[in-house]
Amino acid sequence: MDSKALTTLLSGKKYLLLQGPMGPFFSDLAQWLESLGREAVNVVFNGGDRRYSRNREYRLYQQTPNEFPTWLKETWQEYDFDTIVCFGDCRPLHQAAKRWAQAKGIRFLAFEEGYLRPHYITLEQNGVNAYSGLPRDAEFYRRLPEMTMPEIEHLKPSAASRYWHAPAYYLAGWRHRNEFPKYRHHKSFSPWYEARCWIRAAWRKKLYAFDQRNVLKQLQTGLDQRYFLAILQVYNDSQIRNHSPYKDVRDYINEVMHSFAKKAPSTEFLVIKHHPMDRGHRLYAPLIRQLGKKYGIANRVIYVHDLPMPELLTHAKAVVTINSTAGISALIHNKPLKVMGNALYDIKGITYQGHLNQFWCSGFAPDMKLFKQFRLYLLKNTQINAVFYGGYKKDKAAIADSQYKPVFISEKLVINYIKRQLS
Repeated sequence: MDSKALTTLLSGKKYLLLQGPMGPFFSDLAQWLESLGREAVNVVFNGGDRRYSRNREYRLYQQTPNEFPTWLKETWQEYDFDTIVCFGDCRPLHQAAKRWAQAKGIRFLAFEEGYLRPHYITLEQNGVNAYSGLPRDAEFYRRLPEMTMPEIEHLKPSAASRYWHAPAYYLAGWRHRNEFPKYRHHKSFSPWYEARCWIRAAWRKKLYAFDQRNVLKQLQTGLDQRYFLAILQVYNDSQIRNHSPYKDVRDYINEVMHSFAKKAPSTEFLVIKHHPMDRGHRLYAPLIRQLGKKYGIANRVIYVHDLPMPELLTHAKAVVTINSTAGISALIHNKPLKVMGNALYDIKGITYQGHLNQFWCSGFAPDMKLFKQFRLYLLKNTQINAVFYGGYKKDKAAIADSQYKPVFISEKLVINYIKRQLS
């Protein structure tokens, strides 16, 4: 088992860790790096970051993103870090750090949710998603020697841990907001707003489960291979704001429904899948009903929420997405895919390259041999067999003289890496 992404992560000596996922991951990561002989310092931008610093050494930043490069320069003169690490490369602070790091020749590493979930997280140098440096040339992947799927440890992310850390982070940020008056979060930073959304999401989930109890069976039987699946993303997803032509998910819904009404066969259906993390924030039912009547397809559009994605993909005829990683899942299911934004997997031969209006009747099929090569290259070069929310095992057994074993990363992966370094 090998991971070039892990090698990339551990190739530095001195690390400056910016904002990570809400919770202890970046603090745990810093501690783990130190256990492997590196130096690591966390940066605190708000009360939530400080809560999860876990009494580690940290540096405060209390200014605006515009002033961040100057602060980085001054910090670097005191602590000559060679690697900056962040989670999410579209945040204003992280964008400012990226520009500064690239100008100085300092490594900039970005974590993101796994391209190949649930057993992986993503790490790339200089950017992730549409900023990824992976080749977009189909011939590059065709020329690669045939690869095999590496062994993986099935690490299960803890949903309960994620749901606990998020409100704790928001509450700490709100409680200490006066200490960070210039801080501006990349999303809403109100714990009360987020709490209302989570409560709304909980009762909506039960409501949708009842209202749509018979929909999946309908899709599996009478509509099997007769519907196009349009995947929605979170309304404030940075991938939409930074890597798509849309200002809002509603613009995407309108374009897809309009095109489907004009060009799709009258016997086909359109299934629109709401993002589960957006359940408490947005509801598109009124818009979809309005557009269905306007375009004359109200009886051919089905709006679904918590139906399992693997089942939806299995029975779909084809898939449309902006740039969600669910697009990779669609390709794994061997489904024709149209990408409406900028995505690292939008490659000729793998996805449909023509206009959406022609996609409905194109008969396009992905080149699965090409996709297999792309997927394995993606896995080996950008994915780490790890999770962001894993906690710690009680048994902190040593790994090659390490004082503890973090459970957020595959034990076998770490052991193999250390063996290679010692050989």
